[in-house]
Amino acid sequence: MNKDSYRIHDTGIYYTNKTERSVPGGWLHQKFKHYGTFHRVLNMLRDEGFTIEPDKEVHKIIRPDHYYGRRKNLEIKCEKYPNGFKIVFFQNVDFENPHGGYYDFDKFQKMPYMIRLEYIKYMNRIVYLLNLLEDLKDDSDHNYKLAEDNIKSCYVREWHHEQKDMNFNLSDLDGQTPGPGNDLDRDKKTIYNGNVKYWRHWDGRIYRGKVYHNINNMWWIIVNKHEYHNVAAFDLFNLTPDDYLGRKKKPKVPESYQKRREAISDTKTKELVNELKRRGIAAKIERK
Repeated sequence: MNKDSYRIHDTGIYYTNKTERSVPGGWLHQKFKHYGTFHRVLNMLRDEGFTIEPDKEVHKIIRPDHYYGRRKNLEIKCEKYPNGFKIVFFQNVDFENPHGGYYDFDKFQKMPYMIRLEYIKYMNRIVYLLNLLEDLKDDSDHNYKLAEDNIKSCYVREWHHEQKDMNFNLSDLDGQTPGPGNDLDRDKKTIYNGNVKYWRHWDGRIYRGKVYHNINNMWWIIVNKHEYHNVAAFDLFNLTPDDYLGRKKKPKVPESYQKRREAISDTKTKELVNELKRRGIAAKIERK
């Protein structure tokens, strides 16, 4: 018998309603039971100190099903849909993607220590509440101790790989490549499974490891016995004498300063001159 389930992946929890299906006439006005569960979880998070409101970054037509929340530096995006709902935790203190931490891979690894503890606390409370409300199946990814085993489990779990069980060695895939569009590194060199490649990590340092194709242009990289990462093909390269070996951390512009810069750039020159004159600055400059 099918049971409703949840799955935790990285910093997101994904609920799947397997026991209800749309009634004749469509799902638009159907009130699925997980809608109530979804709002109970949001109310619990509000009681824990999260400010939760409709997500203003999505179109107003779908906004009733999308929510954004925040408690100090820990943020969440929430969405409900006919087949279930999802809640994803993230932060914007230490992130790599220029569009913000929500769009980063490896969100858990990038979380500063104290924010990571907060995330674990509230994810555990969500899981506790879900299991209190319903008899659910836990379909979360199994975490293995070894990096190779974790990558092998991804090969078995994902439909785009042919492996059906864990009875294979990653080294059996050495020399294979996914094909045009997904196999070129930073310097347009073809990437093959088993290659040793370098990349600059989000912390600004250069790392290296053995690569195996994941999906599309993403590649798993085994750094050591226990550590692995998911990196885009265009970030991989063979080390050259021109590559800077030191840390190259991207400068982060404070949000308040960035907003002031944008406000200034949107202001007409005449308005800026008038404001400087009002402050007595323009006159001093002219006398010099």
